Amino acid sequence: MKDLLKNTIVLITVLMCLGAFLRFYNLNWGAPFYFHPDERNIASSISQLRFPNQMNPNFFAYGSLPIYKIYSAGLIINQFRNFQLPFNQAIIIGRFYSAILSTLLIPLIYIIGKKIHNKKTGLLASFFTATSVGLIQFAHFGTFEIWITFFSLILFLECICILKRVNVKDALIVGLLLGILVSIKISNAVFIIIPFLSLLLTDYANQEKDKNRLSILKLVARKIVLMGMMLAVGIVIYFITNPYVIFDFPSFKNSINYESGVALGTTNVFYTHEFFNSVPVLFQFTRVYPFLLNPLLTFLFIPSFFYISWVSIRTKNKNFLLLITLYLILFLSQAFLFVKWTRYMLPTIPYTYLIISIALTSLLREVRVVSRIKFQVLSIIGTFCLIFTFSYFITVLVKPDTRIIAAQWASKHLDANKNMISESYDLGIIAFNSHFSHITLCDFYYYEKNPYPCNGISLDQTLARSSYIVLPSERLLKMAITQKEHFPKRYKFYSKMFNDNSKYQLVYKTPCDIFCKIIYLNNPLTSYEQTANVFDRPTVYIFNYTE
Repeated sequence: MKDLLKNTIVLITVLMCLGAFLRFYNLNWGAPFYFHPDERNIASSISQLRFPNQMNPNFFAYGSLPIYKIYSAGLIINQFRNFQLPFNQAIIIGRFYSAILSTLLIPLIYIIGKKIHNKKTGLLASFFTATSVGLIQFAHFGTFEIWITFFSLILFLECICILKRVNVKDALIVGLLLGILVSIKISNAVFIIIPFLSLLLTDYANQEKDKNRLSILKLVARKIVLMGMMLAVGIVIYFITNPYVIFDFPSFKNSINYESGVALGTTNVFYTHEFFNSVPVLFQFTRVYPFLLNPLLTFLFIPSFFYISWVSIRTKNKNFLLLITLYLILFLSQAFLFVKWTRYMLPTIPYTYLIISIALTSLLREVRVVSRIKFQVLSIIGTFCLIFTFSYFITVLVKPDTRIIAAQWASKHLDANKNMISESYDLGIIAFNSHFSHITLCDFYYYEKNPYPCNGISLDQTLARSSYIVLPSERLLKMAITQKEHFPKRYKFYSKMFNDNSKYQLVYKTPCDIFCKIIYLNNPLTSYEQTANVFDRPTVYIFNYTE
């Protein structure tokens, strides 16, 4: 074992192979329906591009850089035929980019861990990264959270180097990275704090050994010039890769106004209703991190964070200070907004692994116990991580999509000629469309204010002529039963389905085996923030309705 530990290349290769397998396995999940709404919006944006006449993405929730990158890759693969990319191909290429960048995080975090602490820290953080449920899940989404995570780590690595020396080349590289990050998502402008902090902490005296010390005025002036270069390069990169923020400024402005309104809670939209009464920070540590990290690592992170914070202050460790600062910037910039979705915490994951790994390797080194006990402690933590990851892998990636399985079951056991009711704004029902032609979608999201939610017809009238009710996602159900004070009508309707046995008979429910119970802490409905599973593994309910 000791010889194996010494062979870092072998270990990193093994971890990369494991990570790649977990990330690329079943990359085509959900085909041919592709249920994730965000990646569908991205793929729709890409599929309507046609060089050179139509390059407006018409989608500004994300930046244009990854959209153009996916489009360009598709053109090369298709040998520039028609200069267009099919919708399904755009999704697969987007997922491929997510998977490859997620895999590259494994050696990258090893390099950073080794650089800011030691080799053991890098290896442990790489293991956590390879087996990360959050990083594995988002490797299977053609969205851009993995892009943000990857390039933020590259930026962090460059800023660590700046702490020891800085020159024009470093400033240009940082500016390029800042431009890329903002070109992926404009809210990533918050990253600019990190290189600026690195510059402020840089010790120029170490670089000027052969010269007289620079005067304070010259030193400040040099830092200001370098900061200006970083900003200038970042801005140029942003506008080159996002030209339609200028050419189609009204659409860009409307998108920014809408997104900021949703984030601040001033714009009422159905997909943020879950966050009523949620407590910032506590919500992330009880409903988000236990899924993304796993419950044990979430627990270990809290004391690890305070330990590293204390060490960074006591020893004036600039690397640790930068690490803690970057984590807080990423975490706090999202925690207090009204959009507490799982994906917004994903870029913080590598930094939590680094903090935990530094704390564990430091404490285990200081504790006076035999090496065997230290190895056992790490083995217990590693085993827990593997069990949690394996449970996710089996539940979500190995087994067929729950909506497709439910639709296939319904086609065999239900009468296709009878009417069916389902929820609007949920893509899960499209799996049923090829089997049932009489499906009425009811807008239960705004049922409180709309007495005629079923295409202009009341719910009672629609129920009277229907035989089945399909809930293709527990998203609405969760909000109905946990937000009674906000949605009394919705609560009454959904409660009846589970309590009124005379009218509503549950004939199908997505089963939850031991692996499902492990990954979802025994309850897929209420354990986590709803987007942790409603996009790739929702629980589907089918009821038989009789008057």
